[in-house]
Amino acid sequence: MNHLISPGELRKIVGSAVIYDCRYRLTEPGWGFEQYRSGHIPGAFFFDLNEDMASGVGEHGGRHPLPDFQDFIMKIEGTGINDETMVVCYDDNLSGAARMWFLLKYIGHDNCYILNGGIDDWISSGGPVEKGVRDKNLNGVIHPKYRDDLVADHGFIWAHRNEIELVDARENYRFRGESEPIDRIPGRIPGSINIPYLDLVDGARFREDDELRRILKGIDRRPVMYCGSGVTSCVNFFAMDSLGMHPVLYAGSYSDWISYTENPVEKDVS
Repeated sequence: MNHLISPGELRKIVGSAVIYDCRYRLTEPGWGFEQYRSGHIPGAFFFDLNEDMASGVGEHGGRHPLPDFQDFIMKIEGTGINDETMVVCYDDNLSGAARMWFLLKYIGHDNCYILNGGIDDWISSGGPVEKGVRDKNLNGVIHPKYRDDLVADHGFIWAHRNEIELVDARENYRFRGESEPIDRIPGRIPGSINIPYLDLVDGARFREDDELRRILKGIDRRPVMYCGSGVTSCVNFFAMDSLGMHPVLYAGSYSDWISYTENPVEKDVS
């Protein structure tokens, strides 16, 4: 994959690339920051899923709406980056890093990579860590080139439902509607297929390209990714984008879909 980097490759450029720590836990809002503060890749900045990679929750937009991009750009400029800067994102399960990678791709910053294997492989391969917090107080300059073609909303789903392949990245029991641990209504968007993001990874490593092509074989319409709130589906987006499949992200995902009472839900259990 063109936008993956190994721990060994990162060690060679750790002083020149800008690094973002994107660890999170949905049920523990402060967990990622505490992990970062207690030990992170030297020089890394922390980006919080709720505070930095999403905006406030409203009636619609899902549990993790896309951030206010004026605010988002100010934050990444605070890490000193410009339009050419190489950025490396990491976490411990790929989804936070993939979300950050997607946001950077959306604003046109393509010189961005995900650390394959995450913080655990970095440490196990001998990579150093440092403690503390690095403030976003530098003076970078970014000129965004927004890629609105990469993002869908529920209106897009309705308008293009006969032209797209809806891909649900959640675990199968949630796709089937057997139970729903987070959102208020179990089920899926009608017509979806299920390719759990966990099938595309081995821990915090992406599977090899040949294996990914086998898993994703048979998608012959433009794939639109969704999950519960537009985070783990970024893993699927990254894999498909890397294989040249031109995916789209339903940013609000299932939690946005069910916020519209007129939208139907499909499930395999009564």
